[in-house]
Amino acid sequence: MGKVSVLVVDDAPFIRDLVKKGLRDHFPGLQIEEAVNGRKAQQFLARQAVDLILCDWEMPEMSGIELLTWCREQDSLKTTPFIMVTSRGDKDNVVQAIQAGVSDFIGKPFSNDQLVSKVKKALSRAGKLEALAAQAPQRSLVGSLPNDSLAALTGGKAEVV
Repeated sequence: MGKVSVLVVDDAPFIRDLVKKGLRDHFPGLQIEEAVNGRKAQQFLARQAVDLILCDWEMPEMSGIELLTWCREQDSLKTTPFIMVTSRGDKDNVVQAIQAGVSDFIGKPFSNDQLVSKVKKALSRAGKLEALAAQAPQRSLVGSLPNDSLAALTGGKAEVV
């Protein structure tokens, strides 16, 4: 099985960088792709599948809602989680995005915790969170097991005498 991958679509480089950093810090095994607008994302998605799309609403050439509509028309992308990252949180826009098939929203400005929470939820629903955990770099468990016999005898403070 390949790596779990996310496509970050936003015309603002600082937002893409913010999202990428937040994802890398929390999901070390995640493969992150990026596109500067919906048209570039469409070209990328026509060549390569991803497990999650994080997309801005307002972009030049092709908006996030247009990309979402296109994705839902593609057999290969019908069920791909699509999270709209937007400052357009009013009721009309939310209804429009839900009708187009959006999976979730992240309002701008957003915190790293909000981003991580929404991504976890989307990947979990898609059955990809376990795969991502499995491909994360494994940390050594040696010396970190609180109930090994040395830790039990020394209260967790093993000292060499």
